[in-house]
Amino acid sequence: MTASSKTAEPQDFTEEMFDAPECGGLRDFLLLVKRGQPWRIPTERLLRLNGNSRRGKIVNQEIEEELKKHGLVCKPSVENADYYGQVIISDPRDELPEPETVASLPISAFRGELVHLVSCGPEMSARKIQTLMVSDDLSQIPVLSGDKKNLLGVVTWRSIAHYRGDMTNAKATDVMGPRSHVASSSDDFLDLVETIIGQEYVLYRTPDGRVDGILTASDLAQAFNGTAGIYIQLQELESRLRILLDKSPIPKLQQHLDPKRRNMKKFRGASDMTFGEYLSALADEEIWAATGIGFDQETCLKNFDEVRNVRNGVMHFSSGPDDQTTSERSNKTIVTRSLRILRATPLT
Repeated sequence: MTASSKTAEPQDFTEEMFDAPECGGLRDFLLLVKRGQPWRIPTERLLRLNGNSRRGKIVNQEIEEELKKHGLVCKPSVENADYYGQVIISDPRDELPEPETVASLPISAFRGELVHLVSCGPEMSARKIQTLMVSDDLSQIPVLSGDKKNLLGVVTWRSIAHYRGDMTNAKATDVMGPRSHVASSSDDFLDLVETIIGQEYVLYRTPDGRVDGILTASDLAQAFNGTAGIYIQLQELESRLRILLDKSPIPKLQQHLDPKRRNMKKFRGASDMTFGEYLSALADEEIWAATGIGFDQETCLKNFDEVRNVRNGVMHFSSGPDDQTTSERSNKTIVTRSLRILRATPLT
């Protein structure tokens, strides 16, 4: 998943704001701080909001406790800040990168039935390559160096058809087409769809640098018709739930963590919650209202609970549509039902 940082410019809490009748102290000021709306304030003014002119262990603890109650952070910390300088009070979720897409899936998730990519060296005979392509039902065979880290070219039925020489003595280098783009196994397949459509396949490298994977247009179609789609749907569903839950204050969300995790330090909101904790939070009327999901709460929670069971059971992809069981088809229906609800709910 690609991500970007979009930290908002802090607003300044001025002396005029401090003197305003509606400013009753530190708590009123902290209520101004929202996700995406940090505030900048002079250190001494922050202390005065708490009724102090100096710092000390007790004063520092009081302010830190109040920050914690509101789910906010102070940088630098009150204790370490320059008395004559400024601090920034913000929601810790502001520091997390914002996803540019709701879901992401690495290209290697579509790995086919073959354990390793079928390839050849530059000296392999063209006749042998043809035999492999027919026997293994392959449309392309990459020509690699001995260590399989350098792509020399790709033999396809088209490149073979373009060869005008004697096939009896031809080698891989004679019948191969030009080199193509080689992706990384972790690259988002959405970014490579155009390449796959254009050249009908894309090769990719494993972490050790070897070219050992391929995704063809045919593989992609089979994966979507099989159970790969449910993985993508689950990622999108969870991403949408996190965005909607993060419309609520951090302390409110933290109340719905498992009791053993409720005192988690540096809790950053929905990104640190489990799916079961999502459900607990969504059962809270105040949090539910904040999400903006304008549908029946009881029905939605029942659907989401079914999704949780599906999610716990999805461990890997089937290799194709022929492997899809009745249970898997039912699971996709369950996930799709809940995803329709979330897609109908604005994220902003």
